[in-house]
Amino acid sequence: MNRRSMVGLTDVARAAGVSRSTASRALRGEDRVSEETRTYVADIAASLGYVRDRRAADLASNSPTAVGLVVRSAERSFYGEIASRVQDKIDDLGMDLLMANGGDDHPAQMKALDSLIGRHLAGLIIASGRASLPAAEHAATFLPVVLVGFGSVSAAGIDTVSIDRASESIMVQAVLGEGHRHVAVTTAPADASLTLYERWTSFETFLQAGGATVVLIPHEGIGDQGIFAQALREAIEDGVTAVMCGEDPTAVQVLELLHEWGIACPGEVSVTGFDGSGTFSSPLIGLTTFQQPVRQMAKDAVDLLMARVGGLQGPAEHRVHEGELLRGRTLGPVARADDESA
Repeated sequence: MNRRSMVGLTDVARAAGVSRSTASRALRGEDRVSEETRTYVADIAASLGYVRDRRAADLASNSPTAVGLVVRSAERSFYGEIASRVQDKIDDLGMDLLMANGGDDHPAQMKALDSLIGRHLAGLIIASGRASLPAAEHAATFLPVVLVGFGSVSAAGIDTVSIDRASESIMVQAVLGEGHRHVAVTTAPADASLTLYERWTSFETFLQAGGATVVLIPHEGIGDQGIFAQALREAIEDGVTAVMCGEDPTAVQVLELLHEWGIACPGEVSVTGFDGSGTFSSPLIGLTTFQQPVRQMAKDAVDLLMARVGGLQGPAEHRVHEGELLRGRTLGPVARADDESA
């Protein structure tokens, strides 16, 4: 395919027979240019295939018109939905959204953040269960930052939007309510994911308070499947009857392993997830999970960021949302001894 050269503002002005400054004002829709001129210049620009160089315009005006968004992975339902909702809000504001996948580890997160920070943004939203607090604090030294999913205690000094911590208690009570007293919890280290670290520690605390014994199963990302599978198998052989996961994809990974091993869910082992977005909320899949209110969280994230971009000072805000427990087929009662022998 033969690609054409970019048409510049000077080319548009020459074709329209106006000055470069008039063409610029017309294309920005400024009132000091008549509506007739604005329409005429816009038609000329469209016929020439003109695309505004927004980065050059931002640099010239010193007023950035783009917002950055870092997600763990856009292919995951929760982050894909966050990205879609943030995009809707940014579009309504007449701004641009630049997005980067942050991946599973700190170096990948830092690379994604630095890539966006270097593009003269108005502000940045970080929505990643694997983002580390040092990475977020690094970004906040350059521009306004809002974190989606981080708790207020962990991110002091940075605006956050998160799910109510009571959601973790609700999940635990659902598991305990089915009689489970020997429960496995998937974990993540704090330096890899503060969000997941806080979630699994809450699970552990609430389970122990409810009289359950807890087995911790390390899950540090896509590179540890073998180690994770071995730890899961050992926990089940030790008598675990339920596995609580900090995110839905991990829960699906557990379900796949149980199927591979011929272990019935929920007949022998129950499984729960967390997030409840996209296909993970489908009753056809039947995953018991906790659904985060993504639309409202995305709206709050953009509103908070735009307030900071507009000059709002003061202490960090921490907006908390309630979610909803989705009861699916993957959580059931503990099998009785007579059931197992039947």
